Amino acid sequence: MMSKAITRFGLFVIVILTGCTPKGSRKPIDKPRLVIGIVIDQMRADYLERFSHNFGARGFNRLIRNGFYNKNTHYNYVPTATAPGHASIFTGTTPSNHGIVGNKWYDRELKREITSVEDSKEAILGLNGIEKEHSKVSASPRRLLAHTISDQLKLQSPLSKVIGVSLKDRSAILPAGHLADYALWYDKQYGQMVTSTYYGEKAPIWLAKFNARKLPDSLLSQTWSPLKGLEEYQGSEPDDSPYEKIYNGKNKAVFPYDLSELRKENGGYGLLWETPFGNTLVTKTAKEVIQAEQLGQDDILDFLSVSYSSTDLVGHAFGVRSKELEDTYARMDWEVAELLSFLDRKVGADNYLVFLTADHGAADHPGFLQDKGLPGKFFNQTLIKETTNRSLQSVSYKQEPFLYYGYSQVYLTEEAKYDLQKDPSHRKPLLKALEQMKGVKSVSYLKTLTDNEVPAGHMENIVRGYHQGRSGDIYIAYHPGWLHYRKHGASHGTFYKYDTHVPLIWYGTKIRKGESFSKVSITDIAPTLSMMLDIPLPNAATGQPIVEILSR
Repeated sequence: MMSKAITRFGLFVIVILTGCTPKGSRKPIDKPRLVIGIVIDQMRADYLERFSHNFGARGFNRLIRNGFYNKNTHYNYVPTATAPGHASIFTGTTPSNHGIVGNKWYDRELKREITSVEDSKEAILGLNGIEKEHSKVSASPRRLLAHTISDQLKLQSPLSKVIGVSLKDRSAILPAGHLADYALWYDKQYGQMVTSTYYGEKAPIWLAKFNARKLPDSLLSQTWSPLKGLEEYQGSEPDDSPYEKIYNGKNKAVFPYDLSELRKENGGYGLLWETPFGNTLVTKTAKEVIQAEQLGQDDILDFLSVSYSSTDLVGHAFGVRSKELEDTYARMDWEVAELLSFLDRKVGADNYLVFLTADHGAADHPGFLQDKGLPGKFFNQTLIKETTNRSLQSVSYKQEPFLYYGYSQVYLTEEAKYDLQKDPSHRKPLLKALEQMKGVKSVSYLKTLTDNEVPAGHMENIVRGYHQGRSGDIYIAYHPGWLHYRKHGASHGTFYKYDTHVPLIWYGTKIRKGESFSKVSITDIAPTLSMMLDIPLPNAATGQPIVEILSR
């Protein structure tokens, strides 16, 4: 079978022989040659308004002004976290079907905590000659149980290229799907972009030269100072806040940050994650992928996912009201503008389709809320184990029933799990004891909840996030504004609007200008792409096409 590279060369020859005009001057087409899915990690919907005075004309404002903005887009399940978010965007369904129930969860067969993409069968590629020493760190999409929209594209058009790029492995791998050409992410131990043997025996031929440029070293040699004057950052609190991370070597969490001095005592190459310059590396990698792989250079549709992770790490470190976060979004606007301008030059302004969204939102730090006189507190996560074991002490188990806690879910030992399923009377003391903990809104026994008709309200979100083989046994819902204890920064994971409400903007080929306030779900993105591009629906998709996008 003729390879895609050969086919594209043949098409290029035909273009030359027939005297066609360059790509950038081609006439508009009915369908794009390249789809780019941009995911901005931990981007609340209100950031587009709150930080808008920092944005220029070529980034977010270009998308909003010339694209279609679904202003009332929400996640329809919990937990609202990175891995489930990326999986849901691109599969068009929720964790109950695609199986990615968190960034990590407890695997009952392996009897340990696992991550959403770890894979001991695979090794890392791209570390310029040191793969053998680093081969224990590996990843793949095998834990994803559903097809992505890009998988459907590959099944329909095997010559199409599908690639994912991010700082985080899960944010690169899950959007690209099972049939991707490859996914690229940042190895924060060695400061290089890497991939996995899952995609082939060798890394892309251009990757070694790209890593040899040592861009992370260059980016970490800078001083992170405000892009604009601090007085211009009106969408955030004062720079010196008690709820921000203070780096080793600094006395306060204030600008400027001399990264060359801070990196040694603050994670080495990993420090790049917590600065806006991590997003710069992602943009440069995405541009290199487009150039090297010739994405969008013929009439065979290609698919590129680009996930920006530094916004999440800055949010976790400094919080949703920090000057550091506002500066990160001022710079994020520039990254979007840079990527769009590059696409204009390389693919043609009328030949690509972009959708931009986020994998989840974020909650304010409870300390900040209390300072403002607003409700918000910390719940005591350490008491959950004690409360679980104490409430079931009247039942004779071989070992204490508490096994694991994550994303508001209690995992019980196999013995306790099946006992509570068989004898409902044993559940009552457990549920009652957990309900009496401070900050708890409700407690649900997940198996019973999912066996019955799907309830309304937040229970519906819990059911959609439950996967029988991977989720826990008890779900603890907290009141709004309550978080597990953290000294600084933001967190997320709930069914409240600060975590579920995210932006969704469509821009490019055949996208009409406009906006809508109708509520849509994050799971509607993949079905909309299916209809728009005449690609079969992902096999487990539960979302619905957004008719306003498809209307002409």
